[in-house]
Amino acid sequence: MSKLKYSLLALVSAAAICGASSASAQSFELYDSAAGVWVKTGYVSFTGPTSASYLSIAVPCTATFDLYVNNGAATVINAKFTGSAACNGIVAQALPWSMTPGAPGGYTGPNPPFSGAPTLLAPLTSVAISGIRIYIPSPLNVTCPSTTTTGTINGVLDSNTANKFVFKGPLGPCSVQTQNTFALTATSPVRVVP
Repeated sequence: MSKLKYSLLALVSAAAICGASSASAQSFELYDSAAGVWVKTGYVSFTGPTSASYLSIAVPCTATFDLYVNNGAATVINAKFTGSAACNGIVAQALPWSMTPGAPGGYTGPNPPFSGAPTLLAPLTSVAISGIRIYIPSPLNVTCPSTTTTGTINGVLDSNTANKFVFKGPLGPCSVQTQNTFALTATSPVRVVP
């Protein structure tokens, strides 16, 4: 009977720890202006100037990331690029891409987050977009990070009324970022909550 009691105690303890871990996970919320409430399920887009470069050849574009937020979990379901023939030819692959928030107000790095980024308004949250693969046509003709792998970019979300998102980082042999002094802007308010 003693072994059974200890086994049950261990199971209950493990369940409590797992429950605490999932309860502390952060999630996205969108503001539904028609209803005047924050919701955990819906669609939002981020649009703004971005740049992809390879061997110091840069392709500046306007990017739009369409997100679906389902019970607080966000995925990029579509990414499109405009502004030139090269931009229009960029193909987002391996969709959907997962978008994962850090702790709300938990970003403690510099502001602006990197040289050339705009200063963001608090609260700031670290955000990672993973599972990314893009094909960039002529003049680059390259798939980043490669034709068989995916990569992750990290950025910072301004959950204030400005709702700006900036990112910069490597994607295999390429470098991708929001253009200097610019950010992607959300079509409706987005925040990160416990």
